[in-house]
Amino acid sequence: MRIRLSACIAAGLVSIAVPSCNLTTSSPPDQNITEFCADWAKAICQIGNGACTFDVTPCAAYQTGVCTSFVGNQQGGTRTYTQANGAACIQALNDIYSGSPTSISVMSLLNTDTICGRVVAGDQSTNEACTSDSDCASNLVCAPTAIGATTEVCAPSTATSLGDFCGDPGDVCQSDSYCAVQSNGEALCIATPALGAACSASVPCGSTATCSPLGECVPAGAIGSACTSNADCASGYCDPYADVCTNGLSFALGSDDCKGIEGASTGTPDAGSSDASAPQGD
Repeated sequence: MRIRLSACIAAGLVSIAVPSCNLTTSSPPDQNITEFCADWAKAICQIGNGACTFDVTPCAAYQTGVCTSFVGNQQGGTRTYTQANGAACIQALNDIYSGSPTSISVMSLLNTDTICGRVVAGDQSTNEACTSDSDCASNLVCAPTAIGATTEVCAPSTATSLGDFCGDPGDVCQSDSYCAVQSNGEALCIATPALGAACSASVPCGSTATCSPLGECVPAGAIGSACTSNADCASGYCDPYADVCTNGLSFALGSDDCKGIEGASTGTPDAGSSDASAPQGD
């Protein structure tokens, strides 16, 4: 039987000249928080070379601070920075901020938030205790052990429809329905309240409504309406720099979103969505 040796090994066995061999491979990107936050700032601040036309140097310093604060606040317990998830976040940020876009859509922002929200992740497995989704490994979610329970465990997310049972951890009611315990003790997905009906933390409003401070379902805000969170907007996106419901971020010289990303405004730091520079944690 003939054994084929690599050129590198063969060169070591016999004195023949071969091109130099490099057996090392380059390290994966974003190995630590410092590298990650430097790449985060670079990815977001590149918008300054496009429609925003601002100096990227102070932007990078500002966004590095935003990133460092975000990662630091999310770590704790079983949660630690994860290189693979960090690299995925940077790729997502580059995907939406590169190419000098004049706007970024709601769907792109929310998708980036979801990806970057896993940069700091826990390692709790199914049925292990948790306080938020970030405590759980992989795509598990943190869910109550029963309807109304104060204890939570990591569990697979399972989509359930109107009328379906929903008592198991991880069951998520779809299509404007929520999980509620019935008089017979069974947990079923039932329809969300109508406009004007009572709502609370355990009784949510439908997708086009929001729960008012008075505990009543009211229409979610239209484009241009004032907001403090995505739940206030019918379109699902509250621009953190302008504090209004929008169709996404818009970039132009001196715009609220440009100034916010650069750190030149007093609004919430942003980068993608709720802060695709600093996705909101659980």
